[in-house]
Amino acid sequence: MTQARDFAAQGMQALQQQDGPAAETALQRAIDLGWPGPDIWVALSFAKSLQGDMAGRVASLEKAIQVDPSSVRARLHYGQALVGSGRPKDAEAAFRRGLSDITPHLIRTQEIHQLITAAETFLAGPGEQTPSPADELSVTLDKFAKDHDLGTAPDDDLFRQSLDFLTGKATFYPSQPTRYFYPGLPNRQFYPLDAFSWTNALAAETGAIRSELETLLSEKAAAEAGFTPYVESAGREGAGVSHPLLDNPDWSAFYLIKQGKRVEENIARCPKTWAAIEAIGEAVNPAPAPSVLFSRLEPGAAIPPHHGQINTRLICHLPIILPGDCGFRVGNETREWKDGEVFVFDDTIEHEAWNRSDKARYVLIFEIWHPDLSDRQRSLITEFFKLGQSQVSSAG
Repeated sequence: MTQARDFAAQGMQALQQQDGPAAETALQRAIDLGWPGPDIWVALSFAKSLQGDMAGRVASLEKAIQVDPSSVRARLHYGQALVGSGRPKDAEAAFRRGLSDITPHLIRTQEIHQLITAAETFLAGPGEQTPSPADELSVTLDKFAKDHDLGTAPDDDLFRQSLDFLTGKATFYPSQPTRYFYPGLPNRQFYPLDAFSWTNALAAETGAIRSELETLLSEKAAAEAGFTPYVESAGREGAGVSHPLLDNPDWSAFYLIKQGKRVEENIARCPKTWAAIEAIGEAVNPAPAPSVLFSRLEPGAAIPPHHGQINTRLICHLPIILPGDCGFRVGNETREWKDGEVFVFDDTIEHEAWNRSDKARYVLIFEIWHPDLSDRQRSLITEFFKLGQSQVSSAG
């Protein structure tokens, strides 16, 4: 199933790049290896559509419905495929069945919202269109937001997201740590900087940190300066997995601390950077094995969507060298790095990054304890991970 998951991820990445043949090949491999559920078949239908294979698109969606007859998403996509294939009567039946299967528990992502609207529009037929319930709700909530000055107070972004989830304008991305999940922590993508006392002081050191990095890069070629692939087959992040960037220098790192172990030679080469990190205090030592590093992303490279391992930590970015046309997405929010602006985010929520410029991008990355954990909780988590990697990993 690990291989199947990796092929499914490759297929989704190929779909994002509009590469139909590559997406079909990867998704079919995932299916052949037993990847479950209807969504993989829906994705395969997109790959077929990119290649102009409408019959293949319809057949893939029929398989998705066979796998899960209650899938509203598959039914409504099936209706759209039938419309495109010149089968309006069959499309009408598919749309009616899909809409009838909607329950109050259905998560109305932006995609589902659009599918429902399209189905309702088709069934309404030609002539004067009346606003759908979803459209009326959106108008009502937009007025509510205006009347209550939404966006003028801290944490209004969370309430705004709740409304966007309700109307389908935004997709909900849950925290999904791949290794260890601690219940009760907030599901928050980016954290406000005023929640952390150290961010301004760190940002003020950007120039000094950049000077050290530029000196480091000018002394030797990047490969000789100590940058190594971030996802290493022999390392924790890559052990036992097949990853698109496994052992690939397109995404590489220069470590001051690597998985809890100090790299003394590198610390000595970057004393001001190290001092800026140390000034943050104990927050930068989350269990089990924190890292501090310069992350390099090569021109034209992209880090595919993925989830972090542990939700008891948060990840921090300080951009150091920004060539432009670089982006970063966590969940449903996409941002561009800005000079001297710190990002604090939950990496157990799906995230990705890209560099579409013609020069390398460098970001200082480190970890901090999740601020909602008490000293007692931090102590328990630290002692728990001391049980040993083999015992913890064998439990799940």
